[in-house]
Amino acid sequence: MTAHRDDYDRYESLPDWARATLERHAADPRWQVYSLDEFAGAKTHDPLWNAAQRQLIRDGRIHNYLRMLWGKKILEWSPVSRDAIDVMIELNNRYAIDGRDPNSYSGIFGCLGRYDRSWGPERPIFGTVRYMSSDNTLKKLRVKAYLRSYGPQ
Repeated sequence: MTAHRDDYDRYESLPDWARATLERHAADPRWQVYSLDEFAGAKTHDPLWNAAQRQLIRDGRIHNYLRMLWGKKILEWSPVSRDAIDVMIELNNRYAIDGRDPNSYSGIFGCLGRYDRSWGPERPIFGTVRYMSSDNTLKKLRVKAYLRSYGPQ
């Protein structure tokens, strides 16, 4: 059971299917790649992602649904999945109230398939890891007030 693993903070703790699909797509081209500093400063092209990062910085947490989007976009905008995990861990440990807590890693690794199953269709970068987009999230959540609260100053 992954909840009681000593390696909960390691890439190798992802389910076999998730590691395999991410590794099959490791060389997929990324149309946008951001640095750790750009992620940390909420300096991406995506206003919703930036708002989630600003909430993490200001409040030490991210809205639950948006936390999943936050992590999945880091995967999409990182050179490889191992780099994405490193960025998520660094940002979480730097800004989250529960940073460094083993339970916090469940949210991070959940973005990459922990506690999930393989999803189709297979997509670039994600393979069969569940995909999320900001456009679809905007349709599912009422985010106007959220964007006002956590928009650029």
